Amino acid sequence: MTQTSSGAPGEPPYLTVALAPEPDAASLAGTLVADACLAWRLPHLLHPARRVMSELVLNAVEHAGTDLLVTITRRWNGLHLAVADGDPRLPRLRVMARVRRDAPLDERGRGLRVVQAAANGWGVLRTPAGKVVWAVVQRPAGSGLLPTSMKVWTASSKVINV
Repeated sequence: MTQTSSGAPGEPPYLTVALAPEPDAASLAGTLVADACLAWRLPHLLHPARRVMSELVLNAVEHAGTDLLVTITRRWNGLHLAVADGDPRLPRLRVMARVRRDAPLDERGRGLRVVQAAANGWGVLRTPAGKVVWAVVQRPAGSGLLPTSMKVWTASSKVINV
């Protein structure tokens, strides 16, 4: 695990860590989220941001199975969470699988639904090496403080209203 950070003048602060597709990757990414929330005085974002980051990393470990680059960037009063992997297949919301009698705890298809519920916005960008799945967390879901709309800037400088 290699961790770097930046706070160069004129650039938003960020933390990044390279992770192997191991079972503990989500926990390590969650620690990075905690570090960011404490360093940037955003403790109210700790739990929703950890939940979102955990799902993004778990999805990448399970479906991409490649090395990951996790980046957390401070954006205004929130966090931009990103997970880059080497798999070009894009994630999609899945239809919830029925609970099987022989495996009642084997739930499938909830990851991006959790991200969608806990984040203010999320998306995916194709890259030459695979993709980056990202999410923005500004306030805890259900706090009544969510913005009615939010502009998201993509790598191509295209603005998306979410």
